[in-house]
Amino acid sequence: MTDLRALLKERAIERAVVIDDVFDDAPRPDELAAESWSTFFDDLEESDRTQLGQLYPRYEETDLEELVASETFIEVVWRNRGAFSTAARSALFSEYENTNVAERARLNELAEALIALGLNCTCMGRDLDVAASTAQLIFVDLFLGYKQTEGDFRCAISRVRELVEHRNDSPPLVVLMSRSPHLQERRNEFRDSAGLLGTFFRVISKMDLAKEGALENILFRLVTHLPDAQRVARFVHAWDKGLDSARKRFIGLLRRLDLPDLGQIQALVLEAEGEKLGDYLLDVADRVLQHEIERDSDTIAASLGLNSIDVTKYPAPHLRGSPDLQELVHRMIFVNPRRLALTETDGVPDILFGDVMRWVGDDGQTTPEVCLVITPACDLVRHSAKRVLLLSGTLEPLLPENWTYEPRPTRTPIVILPDDSRMWVSWDLKNVKSLSWEEFAAALANGGKLRRIGRLREQFALELQQKLVSDFGRIGQLARMPAYFPVVTSVFYVDEHGNAQRLIQDELESAVIVGRSAEGKPVHRLVLSEQACDEIRDAVLSRDSNSVHANGRNAFDCIKSDKTFFLKFERGEAESPVKSGAKPKLLKSDGNDNAYATIMRGDDLAAGDSTPNGMRRSALLVRVVDLEPSTADEAG
Repeated sequence: MTDLRALLKERAIERAVVIDDVFDDAPRPDELAAESWSTFFDDLEESDRTQLGQLYPRYEETDLEELVASETFIEVVWRNRGAFSTAARSALFSEYENTNVAERARLNELAEALIALGLNCTCMGRDLDVAASTAQLIFVDLFLGYKQTEGDFRCAISRVRELVEHRNDSPPLVVLMSRSPHLQERRNEFRDSAGLLGTFFRVISKMDLAKEGALENILFRLVTHLPDAQRVARFVHAWDKGLDSARKRFIGLLRRLDLPDLGQIQALVLEAEGEKLGDYLLDVADRVLQHEIERDSDTIAASLGLNSIDVTKYPAPHLRGSPDLQELVHRMIFVNPRRLALTETDGVPDILFGDVMRWVGDDGQTTPEVCLVITPACDLVRHSAKRVLLLSGTLEPLLPENWTYEPRPTRTPIVILPDDSRMWVSWDLKNVKSLSWEEFAAALANGGKLRRIGRLREQFALELQQKLVSDFGRIGQLARMPAYFPVVTSVFYVDEHGNAQRLIQDELESAVIVGRSAEGKPVHRLVLSEQACDEIRDAVLSRDSNSVHANGRNAFDCIKSDKTFFLKFERGEAESPVKSGAKPKLLKSDGNDNAYATIMRGDDLAAGDSTPNGMRRSALLVRVVDLEPSTADEAG
């Protein structure tokens, strides 16, 4: 741990706190069963009752129900439990005490390991210890309570929120731990409710935390990327403050508008344009608020700080609970669907430039065919165009191989439909339709052949319009974010007979990130969670190299000693074939061409299958299988 100790010192990580209910001074009333109290009072000897009267003078005059609900009484009994008969004490405290002692011993080992790393470590239960407020590293149990109730979960959230809420510029690192099987399913709720940033947050079961090297691994990951995480924290905090300041300035401007001002806008501008006042003012508000946000110097400074992040050393991505980048792309491209209500008359859309319409078949069911309104906006609001131009397109399933950065086919990369299903649109520049205003009105009316499903933001609608007019003069837009798609990943090795055998029995939490190369071509990168990489590494280290095929034994030994090899899966450096059945990709270890994994896409590899000679040189065989869209939605 020498390197980690030096890194902690370099990052000025000096104080840690371990928060768990096992460090409470006494159990709480709800943690002792009513039947245990009954047995306790029944088993009290005369000397025990005399002792209780001395320790708690109100004992004789207090109802039993009040006693068992009193934290003061319980604390007195707990603190002096050695003074009571064994039978009475055992009936009340044995289960709690045995669990508490064993768990406390394990957490004391964690505290000792943190101290060995040069940290000042505080252990605390549910009551706040002042020393914890300055800790830069927090280990906290998912449930602060012996019974692991919903209240215990909320208690843990509340305690962490107290420790982080006033440290926005430099939040502490938080590691959530538990023995509960609900740890993974509740981690996102804990993180969001406690106001934590993903870059400062990790999750690990207490069983895994007890494994050799686990603490070092999780701390090394967090602390290595701490400067970049702090830049993100400053950006989020600056946005939070900046939005509030911008909102106040913006509202001040809006309050100056009087009804005569609105009347003049309507008379001088909107009547000639045929535009509705509410829709127009919302457009104005959008742009003025954006101007005010751009004015905030702290937000600009924090944004500049993000430029210093070395993206080649980005933190290992979280798969479960990762930001839904497809959702962000959709929000960048489309206006919020609730905005569309501003341009309706009696439930019938008032059509505008950029509206996306979906065709309805003769059977009344929507079809995959869509169209985009591309008639210039001014001609639409004035009805000066005799016919409405529509660019035709087709809705296609949103699959990993469809997420491309190439200019062809002309596309809208994602559309989230009213039923929350996700598709993309392939636009056909050679298929332009036109409808008269009468035909359009009939198609939009209730029971007509068109349904409005969204509206593209102006710059994205303009780009499609310009592509239609010419291949030149394209309108620039923000670079499209990468997308990730959950997949099923299995890891095999080749046994001494040349057959594939599972290295790990379970399928791993994984995803395929769809990025692009310098040439703009799509590149699919396999990303595994930190826990999955640790599981692979543990399995490799525990397997005897003699059980591996002779051709791959050297490679297997190499990845045993090369810790950085597994980081390639965390960082998305493991390239996957783009399609099922395509040629496998090789992942080599730095500086050693013989140590690598073979990554294949598809389900044509199973335990016991004979492997080709070329694969037998691989330390690992990694099989990636795409999830069906419905299954992927459930996994997310």
